[in-house]
Amino acid sequence: MTNAFWSGKWIVISGGSSGIGLALAKRLASAGSNVWLIARRREGLQTALEQVQASAHSPAQAFGFSAVDLTVVDQAQQAAAEVLAKAARVDVLINSVGAAHPGYVQELSLDIFHWMMAANYFAPLYLTKALLPHFIAKRSGHIINIASAAALLGVFGYSAYGAAKFALVGFTEVLRAEMQPYHIRVSLVFPPDTQTPQLEYENRFKPAETKAISGNAAQLTPDQVAQAILQQAARGRYAIFPSADVRLIYWLVKLLPQPAIFAALDTLARKAQKQGGIHGHL
Repeated sequence: MTNAFWSGKWIVISGGSSGIGLALAKRLASAGSNVWLIARRREGLQTALEQVQASAHSPAQAFGFSAVDLTVVDQAQQAAAEVLAKAARVDVLINSVGAAHPGYVQELSLDIFHWMMAANYFAPLYLTKALLPHFIAKRSGHIINIASAAALLGVFGYSAYGAAKFALVGFTEVLRAEMQPYHIRVSLVFPPDTQTPQLEYENRFKPAETKAISGNAAQLTPDQVAQAILQQAARGRYAIFPSADVRLIYWLVKLLPQPAIFAALDTLARKAQKQGGIHGHL
């Protein structure tokens, strides 16, 4: 059922050279989709493209990539022009581009805050804006933005990353409402920690309090996340939860009083501070 839904569609995936984006690309290729990858590094894209082509269901499928920096608006527009010249149409845009750099707010440079906003908010914004006239003109399409479980509530250590993902959530909620008259579907994904190169990078900078709040929750593989995204998106879901843990957090945040949420998070942070001899952060 899921494969039939995606078969024959033209899919654009930003951040498609690794992690969740690449896992989505390979699953979509095996489902019969035509896939266009967008990322910064050409070598990584070429390697990813080979993997995607190897996953193809049929030799009739088409694939390609754009090596651009989506945090630069002109390059985002260039990527949109390249895929439309090749594909003539785009059915689905998946914004999987992003990066995370945690740390104590007083220790993070302003450059980190700018980088987080550029990678997690402006990059998907620029590419969405570049392709939106095409979607509106054909009065169809599907935009899937990948946020984070850290966009459900403010988590210790994520002042830069969380704020950027919160911005993406706000943009996506408005986009959903405004695109309804054009029959353009919008979805928002809240993945948990996922075993990607990005998570390996992120873990190098996580404060002890952030690790304590994350707890011992099981990490998903990129393929598990990709499978959940495609299944739930095919069913028309707006909010997509690849794990039951994140779905539970979503409803707890919605239903519990905010002071109760803060108290639980603060307790975990204090415990980590005592264990690590850390003082002065709460």
